Amino acid sequence: MTNISSIWTRIDPGVQQWVLENPGCVVLPRTLVNRVEATIGESLHADAHGEYWFSGEELVFLKARRRAQELGRFSTDGRERLRWDDHAEMLDR
Repeated sequence: MTNISSIWTRIDPGVQQWVLENPGCVVLPRTLVNRVEATIGESLHADAHGEYWFSGEELVFLKARRRAQELGRFSTDGRERLRWDDHAEMLDR
């Protein structure tokens, strides 16, 4: 079964942005499910209404992604950013 964390970097950036901007959402609407499936070429195992319900593990993953993005650690395309502060901290070690 496909898990959001395993396909995150392959998901359309617009869908990623929507998910991150809607933290209270526990279900991915049918229109976004269709976009994800078209992009990754895999089924998300949606329910009878075409919606995809996030598992508890996926909600934890998404919460961590939101927090990391808020802190400027990740861009919406999933790539980790190395900030000047991070580099300076490494040099101090």
